[in-house]
Amino acid sequence: MIKKTLARWWLITTVTLCGVFPLWKFGVFSDIYEKDVTSIHLVIYAVFILATILTGIAAWRTNISDKQTGHYNKTTGKIVDVCWFCSETMMALGLIGTIAGMIYLFGMIFDQIDPSDPEDLKEALSHMARGLSTAMYTTICGMIGALIIKVQLMNIEFDNNSL
Repeated sequence: MIKKTLARWWLITTVTLCGVFPLWKFGVFSDIYEKDVTSIHLVIYAVFILATILTGIAAWRTNISDKQTGHYNKTTGKIVDVCWFCSETMMALGLIGTIAGMIYLFGMIFDQIDPSDPEDLKEALSHMARGLSTAMYTTICGMIGALIIKVQLMNIEFDNNSL
């Protein structure tokens, strides 16, 4: 039986890159960088890249393993476990970014605001928008990254279960 785990991983990664290119081209990544006051999205990106590389290694190892050696059950299994952890870490970091954004949103709004001064109100609304942007951007980065890694891992699990 010919395994296609690596080919499917490559296809998933290529489709992901094809989706990332327009986002980069239209400035979505620079917008996220400017508006995320916590910079948690950078950690999420790093975990995503690490997990993608590790799932590629696991896909390759699954592709070359065979039923008698149990190759998947040892080293590759540990790699897959690390990747599942990375997926959950991205989701958790996204939620931490949501909480941090909300704290930033409500933290200093009402401290020194004069409701009769339009400039104070304008500054407070700007502060609120920045906190809300942080909350939403980190959440979406964590959720999308975790989802893509889970798809890659299900590809590996599919071939492991068919052995």
